[in-house]
Amino acid sequence: MKTGRPAVEFENVTVSYTRGNPILRNLSFSIFEGELIFLLGPNGGGKSTVLKTMVGALKPENGVVRLFGVGIEKFRSWWMIGYLPQNAATFFENMPLNVSELLNSTRHRGRGMSPEEALNLVGVEDHERILGMRVTDLSGGMLQKVMTALALINRPRLLLLDEPTVYIDQPGVRSFIQLLQKLHSEWGLTTVIATHDVAAISIFASRVICINREALFDGSIEELTASEQLCSLYGFHVYTLRHGHRWSEK
Repeated sequence: MKTGRPAVEFENVTVSYTRGNPILRNLSFSIFEGELIFLLGPNGGGKSTVLKTMVGALKPENGVVRLFGVGIEKFRSWWMIGYLPQNAATFFENMPLNVSELLNSTRHRGRGMSPEEALNLVGVEDHERILGMRVTDLSGGMLQKVMTALALINRPRLLLLDEPTVYIDQPGVRSFIQLLQKLHSEWGLTTVIATHDVAAISIFASRVICINREALFDGSIEELTASEQLCSLYGFHVYTLRHGHRWSEK
């Protein structure tokens, strides 16, 4: 739902890992507060690069990026942004952090939840045991929950998720979807999800942006799934959406 105020703005943004070989070319779009955006595209098409640019990890070669109306080069309120990167486990291979240390490392004083509250929010009940574990000893599914707790610990206004269901089994996917629905409703959270798990998450996306180095589609999931030719252009299949089961919100 568009409220009139953009949470994210990209204006003719070009991003390159190697100068002269852009992974994003003249990309323009706006994401409005309260929207839940589904970011689709083929592998190597630039989805993860878009999210990395939003959190300031990559600097645009050309163009303008704004967060809540502020140019990203001047943006300082990073507690407002929650980010769940892809392949999070690789970030901690050589870091002897336990879960408590990790969650406290980004907690905004006076605003952030306690580690216990954040873990409870994402469905982790055995707080004491999990908080004392090294991050590198967590299973893939538990690490994904801990990283989601990390992204949410400061009660952000913008949540960026890169392949969030990759390590989660089917019951876990259902719980994850219900959590996002709850936060979207209760917090008014603006959410951007980059994923291939179309059938699981698209049922509650308010808008879809398809990219393959540039913006090629921006509209509703119904418009996208109505065209097999359009879907094949982006390298994914959506026939399961038309005949699949819709999750209950109960």
